[in-house]
Amino acid sequence: MQVGCGVYEHSVNGRPYLYFWHYETRAGSRIQVKEYVGPADSMRSRTEAVRRCEAYYARMSQELERLKAASVADLRGLP
Repeated sequence: MQVGCGVYEHSVNGRPYLYFWHYETRAGSRIQVKEYVGPADSMRSRTEAVRRCEAYYARMSQELERLKAASVADLRGLP
């Protein structure tokens, strides 16, 4: 399982824009997804980028906890 996310700046016609990237599962494979957030010099864009990162890591934390619990339960069930 790949876990990770981040924000990067990309210039289009000399203007900087923010993009949020993260990994997600599609058709059984982990892929990197890139999403436009907004102009890099906008406080709204930067706030949204932080919100997306925090939400992503919260979801992944829950998912990893679920996987851990399932693995431990399987191990405890071994003879």
